[in-house]
Order: sequence, then structure tokens, then C-alpha cells
Amino acid sequence: MVEQETETVEELIDQFVGKKAKYTTQEGFNIEVTVQMIKRHFGRVDMEVMPVHGTGTKWVTQNKLLFAPSMNGQAPKPAESNNLDW
Repeated sequence: MVEQETETVEELIDQFVGKKAKYTTQEGFNIEVTVQMIKRHFGRVDMEVMPVHGTGTKWVTQNKLLFAPSMNGQAPKPAESNNLDW
């Protein structure tokens, strides 16, 4: 039997709210966003995001966001290669 890892919404909120990520729109814009809220919807995780520069919010599926450790309040380490093209 395969055991599924299921995190509660509260655990997801603790893990992701306030984190920064890259969101690519359908039009091809790459936008740096901050996660504002989390919800589960029909078995998937949706995240409400707000652009770092600009206004508004949008709910997107978690797999549409690209998270990187260097984007969350820490400066990238000089020896690291950052593959995100901002």
C-alpha cells in the first residue's frame, strides 16, 4: 500500500505563507509573487499570491509556482548558480 503524505492546511500555511515564488502567466510574464493564503480544493493545493511589485491578488495551483530558497528573504550565496531568470 502506498502511503500518501497529507499536510493539513495549517501546516501548509506555516510552510508557504509569506514565501516568495516565481509565477509565469499564460501570456508569458514572469512575476515574483508572495504567497498570501492557502486552501485545499478538490484534492489540490491552491495559493493566493500577490505580486512583489504591483497590486492585486490571484489564486493559482501550487504547481504553477516555482519556489527557490534564495528568494525568501535571503541574499543568494555568491558560489550558488541561480537558474531562475528574473
